[in-house]
Amino acid sequence: MKSVRAALVAYGRIAAIALAWSASASVAAAQEQAARAVTYNGQIAAILNAHCVSCHRPDAVAPFSLSTYAEVRARARMVATVTRRRVMPPWKPAPGVARFLGERRLRGDEIDIIQRWVAAGAPEGDPDRAPEPPSWPGGWMRGTPDLVVTMDAPYPLPAAGEDVYRNFVVRVPTTRARFVQAIELRPATTRGIHHARILVDRSGSARRLAAADPVPGYDDRHVDRARPPDGHFLGWAPGTVPNEVADHLAWRLEPGTDLVLKTHLVPRGEPTPVQVSVGFFFADTAPTATPAVVQLGSQTIDIPAGASAHVVEDTYRLPADVDLLAVYPHAHFLARQVEGYAVLPGGARRPLIRIDDWDFAWQDEYRYAEPPRLPAGTDVVMRFVFDNSAGNPSNPSRPPRRVRFGPRSTDEMAELMLQVLPVDPADRPALVRGVSRHVAQIVLAGSRHALAAAPGSAALQERVGNDLFAVGQVGEAIRHLVAAVRIAPDRASAHYRLGTALATIGSSADAMRSYRRALDLRPDFVEAHNNLGGLLHLSGDLDGAARHYRRTLALDPAHANARFNLGNILLGAGRFAEAEHEFRATLAVRPEFADAHLGLGSALAAQGRRAGAVEAYRAALRLDPNLSEARRLLALALGRREGGQGFRR
Repeated sequence: MKSVRAALVAYGRIAAIALAWSASASVAAAQEQAARAVTYNGQIAAILNAHCVSCHRPDAVAPFSLSTYAEVRARARMVATVTRRRVMPPWKPAPGVARFLGERRLRGDEIDIIQRWVAAGAPEGDPDRAPEPPSWPGGWMRGTPDLVVTMDAPYPLPAAGEDVYRNFVVRVPTTRARFVQAIELRPATTRGIHHARILVDRSGSARRLAAADPVPGYDDRHVDRARPPDGHFLGWAPGTVPNEVADHLAWRLEPGTDLVLKTHLVPRGEPTPVQVSVGFFFADTAPTATPAVVQLGSQTIDIPAGASAHVVEDTYRLPADVDLLAVYPHAHFLARQVEGYAVLPGGARRPLIRIDDWDFAWQDEYRYAEPPRLPAGTDVVMRFVFDNSAGNPSNPSRPPRRVRFGPRSTDEMAELMLQVLPVDPADRPALVRGVSRHVAQIVLAGSRHALAAAPGSAALQERVGNDLFAVGQVGEAIRHLVAAVRIAPDRASAHYRLGTALATIGSSADAMRSYRRALDLRPDFVEAHNNLGGLLHLSGDLDGAARHYRRTLALDPAHANARFNLGNILLGAGRFAEAEHEFRATLAVRPEFADAHLGLGSALAAQGRRAGAVEAYRAALRLDPNLSEARRLLALALGRREGGQGFRR
């Protein structure tokens, strides 16, 4: 009996121990389960902060905010759906092709965590586990800019109508050269803004065009002198995250430069004021390298209605070894697949970018995490596939219609721009010239394609003539320009372009007649005045030349060529102080103009200002070491100083 009792007692102890262990295990299991449970504060907020909140926050580009639990909880099912389908965050390049900086792609485990959280009812979790929210100083994505500039007044985008292509000029108040690492656009509202290209203008031409228009900005059809910063392409679309270049690749912003925003605006059903601020982020040191842009594209796009796999391609062969820094593809609604790749000299194919589900609303510049090196002789290839069928949900035309190349949203475009850095800086000029020739051929092919459909168009005859002239086919250019003035005798621009082509082949008298006819039709035709002045100058009619140069400058005070030419006339006439003024005004617009430095040196030397003349000659030789006249005059100036003869002061 005692043994039974002892056994029962022992069993009781074991049971007690077992119950205690079981309770402990249950607590541990509960704690482990709680630790594994997905909550907003535990896991979800950190994922959204890293990938989504840069756009989905108050006053940012997205249509709603996801920066608090309440905001996310209200849209939890939608968040689960768009992340599972990889629609959001919007990162279009196909995985495994290339690695880019700033990828917004969610990992598979992050997508799984979001799905589990929503399936569990989207719990908030322990507030103490909430991560620190990201900071957005003043609403800027990259932090506080070093300089902010804003359009003077908003542009009133109408509620309805055709797409609007409007250029806005923003003054940049800097009194010294700055070196730009990044810029960020912040519109008052992104509604109605499809995208913008960002250019710079030191000539003042864009500012004058804007001042002449009663509405903010000016129409994109006007010709200005705005250009991309040397070796850079700058673009923006809603949702674009501003990219930053390394200090040694920053671009130079000179005093007196205007920023020109070439915008594509789309009416959205209600009047919308468009006003944009631009934030500049500067490097502390001057750049030491200058990239170049390789542009591929097509202007002969002609997609039949119903075509579901229309291919557009272009190829350019690199003349030098380069490192590929960034890529920017551009197309409209019908593009389905966008691809760029390189065929190396040995035949191997290297992918550069591929987007399998192109979206007109999500266009971006992509910078390589590890820039690939492409050797000389590499063919870079653009291959875009367009779907103009009813099965394309993005097709804006119902039923589908024939679509050709053009700037409107309902037209199509195909462009692939590559930012490259030549391995040997000495190769850059040849690369830039080669790309310019390639782009000129793209443009010429497009104008010929358009003319074939409308041979009786004076505008297209003129356009083909101009594009032929650009590639050096002057005789054929003249034939088309003669056709343009025959079809439309009152077309001033066609007479002007015909005059320029005739001057090139030495038919000066005929060229002057064409320029004078252009000026009869349009007395304020700036380039016609300048070019007629140039022909009069060459003919020895210096008074007539000076009159037309001065008329050019009255219309366009920043016209560097007219300033330079007038300076040479004044220099030859012994009016040295006036010549100095014109050469300095030339260099204020074009500081890289070697011949203007040479002219300035001659004007200073003639006034006995030896030190200034030597400095100007040296500046000319730094810009153009082959400028023999600058070398001769510099040697003469230094020889006189060393011989003790001196200059008159």
